[in-house]
This record gives sequence, structure tokens and C-alpha cells, in this order.
Amino acid sequence: MHAKELVIQEGDVTMDISGDYPKIAFSNRIHDLIDQNLKQVIITRLLGKKIGYKALMSMIYALWKPIGNFNLIDLDNDYFLVKFENLEDYSRVLTDVPWMIYGSYLTVQPWSRNFTTSEKHPSQVIAWIRIPGLPYRYYNTILIRTIANMIGRVIKIDYNTKVGEIRKFTRIVVVIDLNKPLILCVGIDDFIQNIEYEGLQQICFKCGTYGHARETCQINQEEK
Repeated sequence: MHAKELVIQEGDVTMDISGDYPKIAFSNRIHDLIDQNLKQVIITRLLGKKIGYKALMSMIYALWKPIGNFNLIDLDNDYFLVKFENLEDYSRVLTDVPWMIYGSYLTVQPWSRNFTTSEKHPSQVIAWIRIPGLPYRYYNTILIRTIANMIGRVIKIDYNTKVGEIRKFTRIVVVIDLNKPLILCVGIDDFIQNIEYEGLQQICFKCGTYGHARETCQINQEEK
């Protein structure tokens, strides 16, 4: 499961020593190769509590029950990187949320170029959303994905395929940006479509527990 070694070619590196400090920049090709090496990687952090490497490793086996092997890497600021060998393990961990450890919420997010361990809490989380009452004419995979991408990056579309029933998209897994207000509705052509979030309002990003929102957190009230 070692990352593929990068091969630097002409034009991949730009260096500048003319300013107050030296600068180096890598080409889009190099960044694309990095993305490829990290395509089955998630970033995880236990909100509100610290957890050690060995304890998290044990809990991962108990919670996620992975089919294949994985690497767990300890990062700064209580973040961990998990690289999966098995694509099914990677997809299931991202979509079978929420994950709880010791009563606290274990965040999972796909690795992205924008991730930094300096964040006090993850800037992105995985969430299930619904698009209730969407007119039947929009029940098309491409249209559903396009609409959902207005809310967050789509990870998975889960739909009903039972025999005898019209195929209906039931839930969509998206990456939510916590630094922005939740999108509660989307204008589609000539009407307004409401968006429902499953469970996200019950996750407190202040104390890390599941069951109440940040606004009603006792810790939050005490600090005011």
C-alpha cells in the first residue's frame, strides 16, 4: 500500500529566490499524481476528545470491520489519516455515518488538497441529504447529481430498486463545508426545492457529541 513514487519531469518544478524568502511550486501534473496516490484516503478526527493511535486502531477494527488492510497515520492536532487497500472499505466508511466512539463523533472526510491539520475541527463532513417531493421528471442520475452538487460534492446516490416500484432516488451522500451555512433549499428552473439533512443537526461540533446541536450545547452556553 505504499504510495507510487513520483517522477519529476522538466517543467514540474518552479523555483523563485528573488523575494524575501525562497518559493517553490509544483505543476498540476505533480498534484494530479498526489491525488491519485491519495484517492482511497480519508481524514478522521474524534471531536471533543483525544484518542491515542493504538486505541483508535482497535476501535476502527471494531467499528468499521474492514475487509482489506489499511494504514493508519498519526497527524498533527489529533487528526489521523487512513489509507484503505480495499475500495469497498473506503466507500462504506464514508457513507455509513455517523460513527461514534466513547459518545463522541468520529468525523470522516475524503482527503482533499485543501485539508490542513491546523483546523480546530474538520472543515468538511459527510452527510446524507434528501430532496423530498422532487418532481418525477428530474429522476435521472445526471440531473440528481447536478442538483446535489449545488449543496456539496456528491459521494454516493442511494436509490430504491425494489421490483415493482418506480425507481426513486432516496438519499444522497455529499461533502458538507462546515465553514458555510447549510443550504436549506435550491431553486430549480421555476420552483424552489427544499433540502433535508439526516442527523447533521444532531452533531455538536463544540463538544463532539451526538444528540444536540452546537447552539444548544451546554459548554457553548457556559462560555457565553
